[in-house]
Amino acid sequence: MNQIERMHQRLADADGLPAVLAAGWDVFELVATIASASADESRDLYPAFMFARGSAVSGRDAIAFAPSTPRGSADARYDPPKLTADVYEIADALANLASALSTRLRESAGLAADAADRSACENAASEAERIVRYLAKGNELGAASGVR
Repeated sequence: MNQIERMHQRLADADGLPAVLAAGWDVFELVATIASASADESRDLYPAFMFARGSAVSGRDAIAFAPSTPRGSADARYDPPKLTADVYEIADALANLASALSTRLRESAGLAADAADRSACENAASEAERIVRYLAKGNELGAASGVR
């Protein structure tokens, strides 16, 4: 959970479009890594984590096309964390992080001068919102299994 908390702070501290995009890239990378590691820990949440992972990859790819994305962003990789928290807590923490990312990306899209930056921010924000829908309490996938 510390990685998620640190990423929340980095996202909150990001100043300017390039910093938000770089933080966004890293948030998506972290979500993909943690979702992959968490999927096998809960049969009930497996689909939610795997769909969230797919959205994280798509969001990261959307950011890759933004002209203002710092080129060093593609170098960030995260080792799968040792899961010390309950998978439901992890899902909620990732959903909260994705929600914060979506907000920052939508704000950045509104301020971006370049149409390609705006489009990338909007597309990535949509993927972050999908992650929220997949992982938040009461989500469609968890509700369908009768678990959350």
